[in-house]
Amino acid sequence: MNVLKSITTVVAILAVAAMPAFAEKTTPATDKNSAVPAVPRAIPDLIPYHKFDPPTSKLFDISKLTISGDLRVRPEFRTNGRFGLSSPTIARDGFSTGFPTRQNPANTGSKQNTFFVQQWTRLGLHYTVSPDVVFFFQPQYSKNWGRGDQAPADANSTTGRIFARQAFMLVRNFLMPDLTVKVGRQLVVWGNHRMFGHFDWNNVGWSHDGVTANYKLAPHMTLQAGWLRTDEGNCGSPTSGGCIGNNSGLGRAGSQAGTVKATSDADILYVRAPTKLMGMLVEPTYIWHSGGTNEGNMYNARPGDQSRHTIGGRAVKKMGMGGSRIDATVEGYWQFGEIGDYDSAGRNMDIDAYAFHIDGGITLPVPMQPRIGGEYNVASGNNPDDTSEWGGFDQLYPTNHIHFGYMDRMAWKNMVHYSVGLQLRPTRDSHFEVTGHWFYLNDEKDHWYAASQNVFIQSPRNNQEDSLGNEVDVVYTMFFTPDNHVAWQMGGGVFFPGDYIDNNPLSVANGVDVPNETWGYTQLWINF
Repeated sequence: MNVLKSITTVVAILAVAAMPAFAEKTTPATDKNSAVPAVPRAIPDLIPYHKFDPPTSKLFDISKLTISGDLRVRPEFRTNGRFGLSSPTIARDGFSTGFPTRQNPANTGSKQNTFFVQQWTRLGLHYTVSPDVVFFFQPQYSKNWGRGDQAPADANSTTGRIFARQAFMLVRNFLMPDLTVKVGRQLVVWGNHRMFGHFDWNNVGWSHDGVTANYKLAPHMTLQAGWLRTDEGNCGSPTSGGCIGNNSGLGRAGSQAGTVKATSDADILYVRAPTKLMGMLVEPTYIWHSGGTNEGNMYNARPGDQSRHTIGGRAVKKMGMGGSRIDATVEGYWQFGEIGDYDSAGRNMDIDAYAFHIDGGITLPVPMQPRIGGEYNVASGNNPDDTSEWGGFDQLYPTNHIHFGYMDRMAWKNMVHYSVGLQLRPTRDSHFEVTGHWFYLNDEKDHWYAASQNVFIQSPRNNQEDSLGNEVDVVYTMFFTPDNHVAWQMGGGVFFPGDYIDNNPLSVANGVDVPNETWGYTQLWINF
């Protein structure tokens, strides 16, 4: 047996020796033998993992690194929050439709005054690997003063005080000239932030995980596309060693640890084509939203179990006239698709929703450059008596603080809104504005939605009032350095409740004197 084995080995060696000589398989990056398993990293191992002493990278060049930073501290107060009324409770009403009860908001007798201080600090690390490849990482420290180790309420349900706000790679001329691809956690900001914004007023802001791409089609036209994963239902605990999925049939609301329905993912796909056309900027847009981050409540922001299509866009025109500058913006969207009701026995409805915005202003050629402007906004709400159609508009991920009043009492959802305002520059290094707002419900049977797009006050079932009230805001900003690296701002507002609150049957019956809500803040920030 040993003799046979030896003969076989010798024959094999001779056969290999007699074969023609071929060059070893090499990699373009290292020109070394690449006949190694692909599993460990799946990329050329330019910086090998160390067994004991950490390696010293020869790839790093300090001249290719730039660092940016932001620090903001903001004390904020609010008196008579929600006009002294109780918090909304979306409860089952006993009907098979599963819509919430149209009960009257009960007065708690509490002023509901609040005062708190928010702070965030960001540090951006930008490294240019090559002219076409960029690495960017931006950790953020975010908290409310006096809250110990607890993180503040934030936009992306981020847990912990320190987390990655951005972490992506950007590759220019990817596979073809003029195609730029960004992969990882990133910001998605469009136009005036009505559908996608950074939401920097929030103490965390919006961030998105996904892939986005820009392609230069023509000198005045860019094609943009992206895929964003907003909710990963296949992953139980990322600390347990990976993601899991099963077919247990449990939805997100009814699932237990480690048993998440494999189909409860949420995704956003979009295509845009910003184009300069006849002196205007035109931004046609298509968005597909599958699933959602609020799978237990159809009335709150981004409801789950849906396939929602959004088509529309934005157009901006600016021009000079007699020394003055005139600007106008139009933006609107129509949404269609299907949505399932998580609060009932699996009922499905067709989506039919819309939103429209128009604004305009004139900047006068006089000292302090005053701009006088006005705008109109409208968005559909949902009629609970129509059990076959869902009319609530989904605003996705906006920066609503810069729209519909600084007190954050209105979203682009079941609303009609008018405003007029004055903006001016008292000095070269300062800015002042005062704005008045008028708010109404579009559908009296639907709720009043705050800037978060969640229910602010639940409408009574027999509600016939649409006047929500009026708001007046004043904001002043001062810049302390010529390059605007340091600034201080203060602002405040008063909300005067309308007939929707004043004529609420419960308030009238109890003789409740509904107070105005007031709000104010000051903030100091540094960026470099």
